[in-house]
Amino acid sequence: MPTTLPQWTKDLDDLFVNTWYEIRAQVIDNVSTATILAFALRQFGSMKTQVGSEIVTRTVGYGQKAVQRFGRGSTLTQTIIPLDTMAEWDWAYFTADVNRSLIDDSNNAGKFKIKDYLMRRLEAARTALVEGFDDFCFQWQKYYPTSNKKQPNGIYDICPNATAESAATSSEGAGSASDSKASGTTNGKISRANAWWKNWTMADGATASSAAQDALFNAGPTNEPYALNLVPDMRHMFNKVRNNQEAPNFILMDSNIYEAYEDEAEDKRQIVQSRFTREAIDLGFDAYTFKGATMSYSDKLSGTLHIFLLNMNHVECVYDPNLWYDMDEWKSTPLQFDKVAFIVSKTTGMITSQPRRHGVMEYVS
Repeated sequence: MPTTLPQWTKDLDDLFVNTWYEIRAQVIDNVSTATILAFALRQFGSMKTQVGSEIVTRTVGYGQKAVQRFGRGSTLTQTIIPLDTMAEWDWAYFTADVNRSLIDDSNNAGKFKIKDYLMRRLEAARTALVEGFDDFCFQWQKYYPTSNKKQPNGIYDICPNATAESAATSSEGAGSASDSKASGTTNGKISRANAWWKNWTMADGATASSAAQDALFNAGPTNEPYALNLVPDMRHMFNKVRNNQEAPNFILMDSNIYEAYEDEAEDKRQIVQSRFTREAIDLGFDAYTFKGATMSYSDKLSGTLHIFLLNMNHVECVYDPNLWYDMDEWKSTPLQFDKVAFIVSKTTGMITSQPRRHGVMEYVS
């Protein structure tokens, strides 16, 4: 007896969902190794889980007590100052859809075609999720559609460059990222007017002088052209961010600048490489070690002439494990023979509760 249409449709619904959950772990692994930044988030332990709550919060210490000098007969003073505040981040959601039609279901029935039919559609969704997550991590110019105000935080949110500070009225292409928050509340909903909530910046003299950046975290001007001054500039910025305490461990840059560094390092063989540098090279990424930090590039930064020096010990990407690349139920399109299901994820994107541990450099030429 032939299988009825309702039963065939239900069987195929279940087969799609079951197949997705068979490959879900592999998809998550592919997403976390497909790009150098996603790989860094995984390998440095920055992917953190949180179940429940409408927001993600972190306690931020900022108050600093003063030491008093005293002698015989001195009158001591008592100063009560706020020591902590709360940074909070909203959840953001992203999804990729999987589409089917009755005609395609029928044409691909049978054991010889059904598996390919399933995998082609799921593979298209997987590719979209990989590329979408990478876009969210950068959120720069074309990767930031102004019509969408609910994107996860990206690298420019946790470490905005000096141009973003001096062009805070522009929401797109000014150097900042999501939700038009270039003026300073994009990371943790704490104003960057607070000197203790700033990352290090280094830019050409004109940009640096006009940036709304506290002098305490302005590392000074970059020296043009970068092809001749890259290494001493990077060394200076690295030491500023490190402050002889905790050093950056991941450097990500524009491909043009990376190639300039390759020219500089061409006649120098790297005998000592960090563990993450070796792992990145094994996966096929180009990477060097600079003062102990892994250094690589991303095409998403091409044309920006930006260099990010991040301490990944103070970068998180919080996600809900109960809603992380999960497929929902199939839905029928009214008055049509089409069906759609969505693969959904929930995350804050990249966040940091210690911006001073990071720095960003930019060149004009």
